[in-house]
Amino acid sequence: MDHKVLTLVAVRLKSNRLPRKALAELYSEPLIIRLTERVQLAKIPANVIWCTSTHPQDDALEQLASERNITCFRGAEMDVMSRFVEVANQENASTVVRVTGDNPFTDPVMMDAMIGAHLNNKAEYTFTEDLPVGTRSEIIDVEMLKRCHKLLQDPNASEYMTWMLNRPDQFKTLKYNVENQKLKRPEIILTVDTESDLRVARAIYENFEGKAPILEHIIHWLDLNPEVIVNDIDLDSTTINEAVNYKLVVD
Repeated sequence: MDHKVLTLVAVRLKSNRLPRKALAELYSEPLIIRLTERVQLAKIPANVIWCTSTHPQDDALEQLASERNITCFRGAEMDVMSRFVEVANQENASTVVRVTGDNPFTDPVMMDAMIGAHLNNKAEYTFTEDLPVGTRSEIIDVEMLKRCHKLLQDPNASEYMTWMLNRPDQFKTLKYNVENQKLKRPEIILTVDTESDLRVARAIYENFEGKAPILEHIIHWLDLNPEVIVNDIDLDSTTINEAVNYKLVVD
């Protein structure tokens, strides 16, 4: 059976900490374009699709996608999972790769490796905890995603999708173990959530003149320049408590 795999980027311009960060400049290009350039290097997915909301504030994303010939889907503002389900149905996809729009260093090589492991093991949800934060992706079986969405007590909380999908008691999950020890650096944070995170991302792109290299080279450069990263945020306890309280309706 052929498996159609799509990379779906969840992105909106609303952000409490760093509004409109998807359009923030990274070496003369919007962050979301840099992210898209990077994940397009993955060989297995058939397409990269931005999944944004119908809120007027996200009109700029649709316009940018049109200008750059990138597929853009607009759906529910808060129910992120429903956007993924609708896109998968429209595109007849069997598997989707979840990427979030504030992770311009998402690694395409590990994405392909995880997709391969996901399909070989007939997993429903595949994740890794080994890579730097902000470089990981998640591989999701579409039928499992549909079942999960139906079980949600509050679909509008599906922004916190990881907590809902990583449920080995309900789904066949696979934790992918990264073999390359040089990449096993979960303490490094490369997501863009604050102004200081954005400064880190810009420093990386400036150093590599707009061409973010393979993840191993980024990590090596950061190790040589430890002053570049100042991790001034962690997922705050309120957010964690809210997220873990988003439950599935199961017997």
